[in-house]
Amino acid sequence: MLSILLRKTTLFISSIIVLLGLTFWFHVRVRNLGDSELLYELFDYLQRIFTLDFGISNESGQLVLEMFVPAFIASMELVVISILISAAIGIFLGAYSALHKDTIIDSILTNTSIFLSAIPVFWLAQILISVISVYFDIIPSQHRISPLYDVPNVTGMILVDTLLISGKDGFSSFFNALVHFPLPVLALSILPITEVIRITRNSLYGVMRSNYIKLAFSRGYSPFYVITRHAIRNALPQMFQQSNTIIFLTFTSVIVVENAFNWPGIGTMIVEAIKNRDYNIVNIYLVFIGGLFILLNTAIEAMAEISQLFKVGGVKFHG
Repeated sequence: MLSILLRKTTLFISSIIVLLGLTFWFHVRVRNLGDSELLYELFDYLQRIFTLDFGISNESGQLVLEMFVPAFIASMELVVISILISAAIGIFLGAYSALHKDTIIDSILTNTSIFLSAIPVFWLAQILISVISVYFDIIPSQHRISPLYDVPNVTGMILVDTLLISGKDGFSSFFNALVHFPLPVLALSILPITEVIRITRNSLYGVMRSNYIKLAFSRGYSPFYVITRHAIRNALPQMFQQSNTIIFLTFTSVIVVENAFNWPGIGTMIVEAIKNRDYNIVNIYLVFIGGLFILLNTAIEAMAEISQLFKVGGVKFHG
């Protein structure tokens, strides 16, 4: 296990160095620096990165870091909820599909997943807004909360901050914030759900054909017990190895979803920054999101390799 952690730490550090090299190249190209200034500028750039000094926004005049942090928290609140929902629904449906391999249920789930994965996120977001929010007028589709509510920014997460408000106003603001989540979460979750179904189905199907799984079924154990206690343990390494795809899909889709629903996150911020040529915001986005991707990818690969150490080839049954 120690060798895995050391190898992944080395990979993480080398990947961060490459990321900083690419962002510095972007920094040089934007400012049209000459060759004689590169060495000095490199040390200055690295010093500012490590001290979290990303300068000010050309558009608003605010510190870029102070603008980025609330937007990042708003995006992470949406992303984490979407990933949790995607994992819960996708693992359940994927396991159910693997349990009923080559049946009509499996065909329906597989074909439906393929169909949904082909739907563009921006088109799906517009359909949800047009049908559910505009035509039926069921729930709102814009922003995180109604402008009528003045919620103090304590944590940056709107669901948490509204809960911190005491009394009737707190419940009212929390409910208003809550009904703003279903549409963007649904638009953001559809593609990851289809991917989780595919990964879970393929991972579990190979394990379900193992002799010890067949033995468990022959002993009369329920499918839920066999999958949760025995099958999932051997399927975890393969599921971990492909879970970075889920995170990548969610983060790439969040830019489109946030702009469609006017969500005040980093997706909306980066689009506005590119329009206004606000390169300091673009730079902090590349550094933070690139670093986050590297960290998550390295951690997932490490967990996948570590989980291989606990993979078992059989199960003892008593009684």
